[in-house]
Amino acid sequence: MQFQTKIKETEYHHDLKLNSMSDLINDLEFMKKLQKDSAVIEAAELLKKGEVVGLPTETVYGLAADAKNPAAVKKIFKAKGRPQDNPLIVHIAKKSQLKELISQDISDKAEKLMSQFWPGPLTIIFPKNSKVPTETSAGLDTIAVRMPAHPLMLAVIEKSKLALAAPSANTSGFPSPTRARHVYNDLKGKIPLILDGGFCHFGVESTVIDIREDKVKVLRPGGISREEIAQFLGEKVILAAELKDKKVLSPGMKYRHYAPQKKVFIFNFSDKLSVLNQALSKADSKKIAIITARESEFKVEDFSNKKIELLKVFSHKQPEELAKNLFDLLRKLDNDESIAEIYIEELDSAGIGEAVMNRIYKAATAENYSQPGGGNN
Repeated sequence: MQFQTKIKETEYHHDLKLNSMSDLINDLEFMKKLQKDSAVIEAAELLKKGEVVGLPTETVYGLAADAKNPAAVKKIFKAKGRPQDNPLIVHIAKKSQLKELISQDISDKAEKLMSQFWPGPLTIIFPKNSKVPTETSAGLDTIAVRMPAHPLMLAVIEKSKLALAAPSANTSGFPSPTRARHVYNDLKGKIPLILDGGFCHFGVESTVIDIREDKVKVLRPGGISREEIAQFLGEKVILAAELKDKKVLSPGMKYRHYAPQKKVFIFNFSDKLSVLNQALSKADSKKIAIITARESEFKVEDFSNKKIELLKVFSHKQPEELAKNLFDLLRKLDNDESIAEIYIEELDSAGIGEAVMNRIYKAATAENYSQPGGGNN
């Protein structure tokens, strides 16, 4: 079905842009007014009818559908071109919704994490019950659930009274959307509505954590760092990729993701002679974009007579800057016909830097990956 895709703002668009998300979420009167907004009502009605809608979260924009409606969930996969063995994250607004999705009592550790990090960019793996269709869980006996920290997403969940399956609202494998216009560019004609909630605060997806066994495992790094979780729980938190666990319980574990159509390469100053010199040699004949830290120094002769666009857009001391702007920047460079290849300076993989480097590694050209821009997505 072909749609005339619409982007709509709520009456409270400026409130969403100018105010703290947490302050708005905790303002019960504001949240009640938001649920009565005509754009929120339209989104909720479409979701109840089994359609998919683009919605903002604090991480990236999501492509939402009723998590308990198999036909609606299939529309997510169709619109994105997403493999159906890639599980979805379910978004809720109240703990009572969680109890309707899982097959066991909520553990003490889960309660503790939820009290600290929900609403927010933390997704927790739970055993699912029979009400969750296999389409949502990709045939697994588990389900990934989070409570987002964006007033607009929460308002739509509350108004529709639905738990919403919502992966990133982009063509599968491409950079995630952090603006409503990104969603439109990828999915116009494929979905009926996108709600514009402004620029996403984190810019990288949620952290996905599995706490069902003795070892606490991060399946996908994201907006809440491993260090923050470990400090809060008072125990070691392991990155699942380090265990070489083949079981795919979370999105972002199996397929190539976050990649523009142009090739992406990673460099740091210790391997500058190999990777960065490769960029400089290619810049004789074609234009190269180099994304680097403001404090990183280059010799003037590196760029003499070279076709280089140098983008000093972050600081190593503030990796959240690159986290927030990475996907938007990759999309802009992908759309710039003058740019042939993209080179990104490596960050220290600590704090949110781990999530940023996870995205960059998956976007970069590597021997064991398909080519950027979709490939085997």
